[in-house]
Amino acid sequence: MQSSHLPPAFRRAVAYGAGALAAVLTGAALYALPGPADAPHTARIADVAASSVPSAGSATPAGDSPTPSTGSGSGSGTASAACDTSSAPTPGTPSAGPLTSPDIEPATPSDVTSATPSDVTSATPSDVTSATPSATTSAAPSFRGVYAFSGGNTPDLATDPDVAGRSLVYYWAQLEPRPGQYCWNLIDQDMKPWVAAGKKVVLRVSAAGWAKWDTAADSAHGTPAWVYAQGVKSVTEQDGAVMPEYWNQTFESDLDTFLAAFAARYDGDAAVSAVDISLGVGGESKADSEKNPDLLSLWQAVGYTDELWWGYAQHTIGTYTNVFHRTPLALMPDKTFIGGSDGYDENKIVNYAVAKGIWLQDNGVVPGRTLSAPWGRTPVIAEMRGATGDTGDNLADDLRAAVAEHPVLILVFTSDITDADRAVLHQVAATAGTGG
Repeated sequence: MQSSHLPPAFRRAVAYGAGALAAVLTGAALYALPGPADAPHTARIADVAASSVPSAGSATPAGDSPTPSTGSGSGSGTASAACDTSSAPTPGTPSAGPLTSPDIEPATPSDVTSATPSDVTSATPSDVTSATPSATTSAAPSFRGVYAFSGGNTPDLATDPDVAGRSLVYYWAQLEPRPGQYCWNLIDQDMKPWVAAGKKVVLRVSAAGWAKWDTAADSAHGTPAWVYAQGVKSVTEQDGAVMPEYWNQTFESDLDTFLAAFAARYDGDAAVSAVDISLGVGGESKADSEKNPDLLSLWQAVGYTDELWWGYAQHTIGTYTNVFHRTPLALMPDKTFIGGSDGYDENKIVNYAVAKGIWLQDNGVVPGRTLSAPWGRTPVIAEMRGATGDTGDNLADDLRAAVAEHPVLILVFTSDITDADRAVLHQVAATAGTGG
C-alpha cells in the first residue's frame, strides 16, 4: 500500500517519530473501528470532528483563558505561542481579545461573462439566515450590510454605525501549527469585539497566499510545514510564496480533517454570517494568481492538469458541504483553471456551485460590469476589487456596482471606510434589510 493511502494518523506517526506515537495512536483508533471497506470518507471526517473539539456544554478549566499573541499580528510566526487549546470554549462561543495584522490585498478579481448554463434550472438565492445553504425559488435575499475587509483582522471598525461586520482571513498554518493542535483562540479573539458590538463576521481559511498579503500571518506559507513533511510537493512562486500540491491525497486528507474540526467549532455560530469555501491561492478557485509568465510550467512540474484541479475542487467543495450544515458557504470563483483545456473554465465551477445552492462571492466588483447567469441564482457577496487608493476607482461607483449585484453582503476595504466617504457609506448601509 502506498503511504499516501494510509490514514493521516499513521502517516503522521511515521513523519514525526516514536516520540509522538502515543498521541497519534489515540487518533488512529478512530480509523480502526470496523466498517465496510468502502465506507464514505465523510463518516471518518465526522468521527474526527467529534473527537477534536469540546462537546456542547463542556466545562472550561477554572483559571484558564486564551493566551494573546506576543507578536504584532495573528501570523503563523506567532501562532504557536498564541495557540491555546487547553481553554478552548464550547463551539460557537468566542471568548478573547482582538489581534491585529497588516493589510491583506485582494486576490485577482473574477472575470465572469458566461451564458446561462443548461444544467442549472431552478437555483435561486436562499436567505442568509437559513440553516443549510440550498437552492430555492425565493426572491433575492435581504441585504445585510457593509462588512470591513483587509487591514488585518482588527476591531477598529466594530463600533462604526455603518459597518455591519468584518471578513476575517486566516491561513491553515496559523490554525493548525501541529497535527491536531487547533488554535481557535486566534479566531475567537478577533471575533470578540464584533460580537460584543452585536455584529457578525465572515470566516476564510486559506492554504496559500501571496507573500506580501499578510506578512504577520506569513501568507507565503499558508499550508503547515508538517503537511509537506509527509511528502506533499510544493511550488515556490517568484515572490517566494510556497503553494501546495493540492490534489495530493495526503494534503486532501489532512485538510479534510482540519475542516471537520473547523466546522465542529463554528458551524451554526450565530455570529458567523458565512464561511468562504477556500480552494486555491487566497481561498479563490484558482491554484495560483501570480502574474508569472512561467506559471503553467511551474505547476506542471508538480503534475498539475486541469482535470486534477477539477477533481480536487469537487472533493474540497464536497468536504465543506459535508461538514457545514447550518452556516452558509460561499465560493470565490477566479477563472479556476490555468491549463487552458477545452471545457475547463470558470463557468464549470460556477454552475457546479449554484447547482448545489452554494453562495457566490465576487472578489472583484468592477463598475460597469454585469455578472451573467447563473450569478444571482444563489446569494452573492460583493467584494471590492481593491482599495480605491490602489485602483483609482471612486467609492460611490464601486458601491453602486456592488449594489447592482443585489448582494447579501458588501465587503469594503477598510481604508475606504472613512468620514470622507461617510455619506455614500451611510446611504448604502441604510438599505440593510432590503433587497439591496
